[in-house]
Amino acid sequence: MESQATSTEPYVYTGPWINWSHGLILGSTLTLKVSHGGLLTAFLALFVSMAGGQAWNILAYIIHQCRARQRDRDGYHHQQQAILRNTGTAGAAAYEFARMIFPWWRRARFPVWRSLPLAFAALLNLALFAVAGVFSSEVTKSTGNETLIRSPHCGFVFLDSNTSSEAQILALQSIALNETLAAANYARACYGSNPDPLQCNQFTRREISWKENANASCPFESGLCFFSDTAAYQMDTGLIDSHDVLGVNAPEYDRVEFRKSTTCAPLHFKEFNRVENDTNFGVAGDQFERLYMGPVNQVSNWTFQYNLHAPLDGFGYELTSMFSNVGDSAASWTPVPELNRTDGDISIYILTPNSISYQSPVDDPFYAAHDERWEVVGKLNYTYYLTDFYLHVIGCVDQYQYCNPTNGECTPLTGLTPAHAAIDRLGFNAAQSSVASRIALTGTYISTYYSVNPLGTAALQATESLYQKSQGPLPNNQWINEVQSWYNASLAKLQRMTVEYASGPSSTLPFGAYLQQYDDENSQRMCRNQKARQNGDYTSFSVLGIAIILVVGSIIILTSMCLEMIVAWIQVRYEFGLHRHLQWVLDEKLQLQRMAYEEAGMGTWSGGTDVVPVTQMGDVFGMPPGVDPAHPRLGRNSLGPSAVFENDGLLKDKTVSPHITEF
Repeated sequence: MESQATSTEPYVYTGPWINWSHGLILGSTLTLKVSHGGLLTAFLALFVSMAGGQAWNILAYIIHQCRARQRDRDGYHHQQQAILRNTGTAGAAAYEFARMIFPWWRRARFPVWRSLPLAFAALLNLALFAVAGVFSSEVTKSTGNETLIRSPHCGFVFLDSNTSSEAQILALQSIALNETLAAANYARACYGSNPDPLQCNQFTRREISWKENANASCPFESGLCFFSDTAAYQMDTGLIDSHDVLGVNAPEYDRVEFRKSTTCAPLHFKEFNRVENDTNFGVAGDQFERLYMGPVNQVSNWTFQYNLHAPLDGFGYELTSMFSNVGDSAASWTPVPELNRTDGDISIYILTPNSISYQSPVDDPFYAAHDERWEVVGKLNYTYYLTDFYLHVIGCVDQYQYCNPTNGECTPLTGLTPAHAAIDRLGFNAAQSSVASRIALTGTYISTYYSVNPLGTAALQATESLYQKSQGPLPNNQWINEVQSWYNASLAKLQRMTVEYASGPSSTLPFGAYLQQYDDENSQRMCRNQKARQNGDYTSFSVLGIAIILVVGSIIILTSMCLEMIVAWIQVRYEFGLHRHLQWVLDEKLQLQRMAYEEAGMGTWSGGTDVVPVTQMGDVFGMPPGVDPAHPRLGRNSLGPSAVFENDGLLKDKTVSPHITEF
């Protein structure tokens, strides 16, 4: 036995995990807090940008080598080669290629068409990696917005046998009320065509979908259903996948399928109805309308009694619920044979309108009201209607089914207890058995009875248009609206309680209940593998997306670092394309500078094919005097004897044309 009371919110697991909705590879996921996720997103964008820069270096090298020829080419070509060799970014290269067009206009052949392809290649590289950087966060986002729950409060809530029966009953009522209130509110907000986005981002599926059959067979003896034997209303989830719908994260071979089907109908109860006097109840002269649909608690033969004086007491709606589950020998209500089923859990809902008045006639069988009355209110004649009967009854049958999706075996569609008892025949593995048991332990609470009884009249949709004791207009199928809302609440409760197994109870446990935690491997796996929707505090990334970016980017960066070295070794070792290697080396900015100074006789240089050429120790040189500001050149010997210099060393007399040997 663990703590007597626990109050916790879901704990979101941060780290790597596998979302089995997408398989082992595509489902590999990394969940981080938003702050850490932002850093990862920024790093990936920066990494993509770095890879883009290196991709341009690769592209520039390839283009340069393809253009390198031994034959003579014009200056326009050599400048383009220098740009390819020395411009480190694609954007700068595109700018340089575009900038050289105008100065070479009418000095080189087709300068536009010779530069545009190179500029376009640079811009395309820039654009592709800019887009890749922006969308790197999208590529790495995991499909959906799901997270795993990891909580120290994982476990089942049980009633404490060490406390009194009264304490256990009160604990059960408290738990049932809290769960039903939360589930009913969620169902009203999230089940249907207009969900509230603020409330509906909790579970892996917003709602558990189901199919209706408005012409289902009456689930009770022929003639009991109000309209006909084929006018019952059936709601059926079909097979619910424990992973896809309930969020129990597991590979396909560890999944379980579960089904809940509920069939309801308003009932004819005349043959079970009697008006009797009983001095043991009420006051002298009171009469009671009693339903004899089976004894309750083996105390009385009648199921429900209604004091016919109650409409005079000013009460509103009252809703009374009874249930009897298959195989439950301790059931408080034993239905009559006409209602009894051996393949489903039975419940009835008895509505007493009491002093409720209806603003318009109601043809719905659960709220039927045609007794017209008049009342003068001021100068107005107010018309209203009273109920046709003191009592209205709906009967429902809940049926459940488990299936093993790996072999197609299923239990019969039956009551919850026999359905769970039959799972041993389905060939479940240990993980599947744990999932099935986990669903079964929520089964009591997801019955129609426990979706109605804890709320009483608050479970009625009709009360949403009830002002004090005046009921607004109701449609002819209001009873269907009611059973739909009950069914939705039961499914929402299944969603909630599945998540709460992993996260822990959503509220403090009452006295008389405790949280039972288990240490066995399968139970611990259940604690680690519950999915829920993430909130704004967490973000999930696709590990595959991150890996693709890092691997591809690293390959690009490593290729950029090694390509030139490997190709150069091949060119030198096998003298294959050696001129291309030399042109690449000599087009480098430091080598271009070396050759300019060396040809001008400045410095004693070495390292003519190295990355960094150097001079001898002590060599110093600088801007020579007399440099022509209109056309600067290196070397004093380039000036004729008639050159005239100002004090600042600049050429004054421009009649002499300087000359140097050009490289």
